[in-house]
Amino acid sequence: MIGRWAFNALIVAICIFILAPIAVVLVASISTTPFLSFPPAGFTFRWFGEILLLDDFIAAFRFSLTVAVLATILSLVLGLWIALVMTRMEFPGKALLNGFFLSPIILPELALALGLLQYFAQIGILKGMLPTVLAHGVVCAPYAVRTIQATALRLDRNLEDSALSLGAKPARVLWDVTIPLLKPGLLAGGIMAFVISFDNVTISLFLSAPGAITLPALLFNQASEVGLSTTLAAICALLVLFMLGVMLLVEWLVGLERFATSAMSGKAAAR
Repeated sequence: MIGRWAFNALIVAICIFILAPIAVVLVASISTTPFLSFPPAGFTFRWFGEILLLDDFIAAFRFSLTVAVLATILSLVLGLWIALVMTRMEFPGKALLNGFFLSPIILPELALALGLLQYFAQIGILKGMLPTVLAHGVVCAPYAVRTIQATALRLDRNLEDSALSLGAKPARVLWDVTIPLLKPGLLAGGIMAFVISFDNVTISLFLSAPGAITLPALLFNQASEVGLSTTLAAICALLVLFMLGVMLLVEWLVGLERFATSAMSGKAAAR
């Protein structure tokens, strides 16, 4: 009994340790002081109203949203193709190639960012929307591969064979049979890719340009240059609420338990 209470207390302590910084930001965002302070001297929502007047942050949010959506689409297209090849074809070096596709997950992000920056400089698209989307796609695609591959391993191939035997062309089978059956993996991989792309800081900092910078990168630059302010805390609080909205969307579309199962299955398949 004592051991169980100690284990539960440890879990609660870990949750508090993880959630405490988020709680500090949320509470500090309604402080009356213009600088970040905790506990707050008073309570006001004026800083949230001032965000609407900050054109740079609004433009950065739109840019982040656009990049995340495009990177998610790119990740799903690549993830679907790679997952189907890895689960349905046998060839020499398959395990090595599968590890290569998943390598962006384990590579240090700083080293990956430097490599991508050098590569884009060599081909002449150094900074802006296109290299940022491509770089985010490289980082996010492995997560889509893992979840789609896990779903593809459980897919009943007889359904596809039946459609082919009835005269459906391979492209029609892919669109009308295979993709609907892979929907749980596609949704899980897409949501993971979106969140990872939207929150990315390191790669976004290396590829940012005037007028083409993501919101997390802009927040990092502002915090480094002018320090922490209540306005920045208010923006971070809105980002927390935005991600909470994403999780509610996950619950509405597939359910958090099913999403977690798909994500964990993807990790097991990758191993």
